[in-house]
Amino acid sequence: MSRKGKMNLTFVLGSAAPILLIFLSLVVAPVSSDGGLYSAQLATSSPRDQDIDLVHDRYSRSTTASYGPNLNEATVLDTNSVCRCKVNTPYVWCLPADYNQEKHPFSYFYMVNRSLPWDYEFRFVIEEISNINDKAQTMSVSMYFAVSWLEPRLQINESAVEWYEDRTGPQDQVNESPESLKYIWYPELEIYGLELFGRQRVLKEMSGVRIRKNKTINYELGVRITISCRMNFDDYPLDAHTCQFQVGSYYDTFETVTCNSHFIYDAERQRSLQHFIQIEDLPTRYGLVNLPSGKYAACGFQVRLQRKQMQYIVQVYLPTSLFVIVSWVSFLIKPEVVPGRMALLVTLFLVLINIFNSVREQAPISSRLNAVDLYLVVCIFLVFGALLEYAVILLLLKKRRKPRRTIDEGLKNLFNGEAQPLETGNGRRQRKRENEDMSAHKQALCDNIDAWTMWLSPPIFLAFNLVYWITYRHVDTVEFL
Repeated sequence: MSRKGKMNLTFVLGSAAPILLIFLSLVVAPVSSDGGLYSAQLATSSPRDQDIDLVHDRYSRSTTASYGPNLNEATVLDTNSVCRCKVNTPYVWCLPADYNQEKHPFSYFYMVNRSLPWDYEFRFVIEEISNINDKAQTMSVSMYFAVSWLEPRLQINESAVEWYEDRTGPQDQVNESPESLKYIWYPELEIYGLELFGRQRVLKEMSGVRIRKNKTINYELGVRITISCRMNFDDYPLDAHTCQFQVGSYYDTFETVTCNSHFIYDAERQRSLQHFIQIEDLPTRYGLVNLPSGKYAACGFQVRLQRKQMQYIVQVYLPTSLFVIVSWVSFLIKPEVVPGRMALLVTLFLVLINIFNSVREQAPISSRLNAVDLYLVVCIFLVFGALLEYAVILLLLKKRRKPRRTIDEGLKNLFNGEAQPLETGNGRRQRKRENEDMSAHKQALCDNIDAWTMWLSPPIFLAFNLVYWITYRHVDTVEFL
């Protein structure tokens, strides 16, 4: 290249230097204007992407004039619903640049002029008690489960119009995507006695997040929860049970975290189950759970279960009572009518045994003989007693009809072919008088046994029923205390 060409190139570069410096200053300046968010990997996009973010958030850009004087410290949700502070961007709420998701909110209680313990607020919108499994001793509940907690590190723009518009949520609240919880601290919870926790889904998971103007975060989701319920079936089917639904913090003891809760339950939406259902506030004695690691605050509700008894009265108690009453008819049948009286008592006895076996197969496991088993056993023994009474009468009648010869004498005469002398009329009359004299008191005894049994059986059965139903009547008053 000639000397003249080199001089021209030098002149061009020298003239363009100021322009290049100005261009570089415009490019470099935004890099440092983000307050170090992007370089510290706390921001969700580089400063060069701010224009793209503003395009996605068209509503925020259109209402910039209403966002108040804090515009220079603003943040906005990008397409991933991550809320981080961005300079010169309109916002409704935001997370500070130094926000640490691993730190508990109550570590910053001084920011809201509060002291420990921190509060969690639970709300349960109970759709129904969907299932009660006696065999597994579990209860399933379909409900909307909501938990709220205070996050003092949130930055709120109180002048934003979203706090007042219905399309963005209730008054002083804004709706957010559940994906926001990936970047916000949320409590670790424990449901005591949990067997199954199922989230309800349609097209997507039925859940949502709301940010409140008072820096409270509310998370709600539709769930079907199965919990264990300690049940005592010694009074089955006249039993009643209480099941406690308890939820609390998994890590933090009651010195650090406490809770309060309320529930909503519409009994008209409840499907018919084998129990009457009543839901009430969790008793105070269940508000604190003692574990080896410490004492933990618990909130929730209590479910009272009272088994419906009409089905068992009609299908078990009434038939067995009638069978016992029918067995008393045998006392009116003459003892000499052996087939009729014996068939009646044996049939009733076998039917009661069959009912007992059938009820026992369906009954849940109990620590002792339960209520319906006790009733059936007494009815079986009453029928068996009538059968035993008739056996005694037959034994007495058999002794009255004592044969003239023994079995050995009869066989000897049969094989030897000896002719038996015919009994004369006088002999028959004499033997008849002797038999009548010897068994007169036995005949009277047999008649008295039937008569006394006939009169004693109804009062005994009635007294048993009175004691039985009075004894198990405590279920309605004691179990629910």
